[in-house]
Amino acid sequence: MMLRPLLALLAGTAGSFVALSACSAQVPSADAPEAESAPGWQDAPLAAGTWVYRQDDRGSVALFGEPESEAVFLVRCALAERRIYFSREGTLEGGGTMTISTTHGAKSYPAQGGTGALPYAVAAAEARDDFLDKMAFTRGRIAVSVNGMPLVAIPNWPEMIRVFEDCRA
Repeated sequence: MMLRPLLALLAGTAGSFVALSACSAQVPSADAPEAESAPGWQDAPLAAGTWVYRQDDRGSVALFGEPESEAVFLVRCALAERRIYFSREGTLEGGGTMTISTTHGAKSYPAQGGTGALPYAVAAAEARDDFLDKMAFTRGRIAVSVNGMPLVAIPNWPEMIRVFEDCRA
């Protein structure tokens, strides 16, 4: 009868499970200190404000900031050039780097002080830059850091993504 070999196999397997269950997991020593991780950009508080989308004769622009104040961050499509310009409020002496962080990675762009009436650090990307997709699909926020300026964490809303799409059309 086929039942005996099956029972013998099950008995052997059950013995293996009993032997494995006797192995205990290692418990960390109570004396070992836990490593503390430094707060990252994902834990930084979001900057106060909201996104606003506009179109003008140069292309489109998404501005982030509080109402009735200057934008903390803006994304502009220069349609004639098919370039995206990122501008972070603040003074950048000489050149530097603007790093944009997403949940899918980070990318650094060369930055320089803006030439407008207000102080901004400006960086540029091609409209077809693959990193723009990472910005679009990041989970909830991006972070922008520029040499000598505090990091700013900004919510990821459709206005910014719309500017990317305008420049790619």
